[in-house]
Amino acid sequence: MSQTPPPPPSQPAPMGGTPGTASNAKTNVILAYLFWWISGLIFLFVAKNDPDVKWNAAQSVVVLGGFWLIGVILSSVLGSLAWIGWIIYVVGVVYWIIFLVGAFNYKGDRIAAPGIGQFTNQLTDQLANAVK
Repeated sequence: MSQTPPPPPSQPAPMGGTPGTASNAKTNVILAYLFWWISGLIFLFVAKNDPDVKWNAAQSVVVLGGFWLIGVILSSVLGSLAWIGWIIYVVGVVYWIIFLVGAFNYKGDRIAAPGIGQFTNQLTDQLANAVK
C-alpha cells in the first residue's frame, strides 16, 4: 500500500502587510482624475470607504467639473466672445494635468489645487462628507 505524499507547502505570506492597499488607493485616485469630473463622480461613490480617495474624487467634481461648466456656459452665452470659454477650458486642462501628476506621485494624502484651493476646499469637503 502506497502513501500519498503530503501537499506542497503554501506560498509564504507577503511581507509588509496587506498587498495592494496603497496601490489600490493610488489607482483609484488616478482614475478619479483621469476622465475629468465624470470619473470623479463615479469614484465619489465607488471609493466611499477611503476618505482620501473620496476627497480627491470630490475635488475632481468640484474643480474640473466647475471649469467644464463655466466653459460651456461662457462658450454658449457669449457668442462672439466664446474664446473666453476656451480660455477657461485651457485653465481646466492645466489643473487636470496638475492633478494627474499629483495622482501618479500619490502618497496617501489630498492633492492640492494650487491658487484656488482656498476657495474650493470647503466645497470639496462638503461634497465628500455628503456621500456616506
